[in-house]
Amino acid sequence: MSGHRRAAVALHGLAGEDRALILAELPAAEQAALRGYLRELDELGFESGPDVAALASAGATAAGRHDPLEAASPEAMLAVFEHEPAALVGQFLALRDWRWRDGLLALLPAARREQVRAAASAAASAAASAAGSASPAPARQRFLLDAAAQRLADSAAPRGPVAPGLLSPLLRLVKTWTR
Repeated sequence: MSGHRRAAVALHGLAGEDRALILAELPAAEQAALRGYLRELDELGFESGPDVAALASAGATAAGRHDPLEAASPEAMLAVFEHEPAALVGQFLALRDWRWRDGLLALLPAARREQVRAAASAAASAAASAAGSASPAPARQRFLLDAAAQRLADSAAPRGPVAPGLLSPLLRLVKTWTR
């Protein structure tokens, strides 16, 4: 299977908003090729996007187990998010009512703290306005949770510098599929 086809299959499994965000990061020629393959998958009758109900039940099951993100200290979470934009940190904080949230905010410089609070408030408002529909961008939420958990695990056992940016590994992967 060609790189474009593999990328299209991977993108087809994402929620529409997540797919659009990733496509927007690619050059126009790559976007056109991938959109063609995505249309082909739709025409063949393949369902697109994740099963939101399955994601929600998986999240509820995972919440019953020990969650390293929930058990983390504010200092550990600061290490996870110190190189991330305030908007991303705010969106992450809006995903759940984290027990370390106030401690993390207290560790931030005042200006960054206000930026993160504003972003978290905006993300919570957006989620509340979409409360009648399915959770917005569930694949993106799952990716953020998984990436932060991985970063937390990596910081617990230091093996060298951690590259900043939670989205950079995904973007590199998609870009290699299109070549």
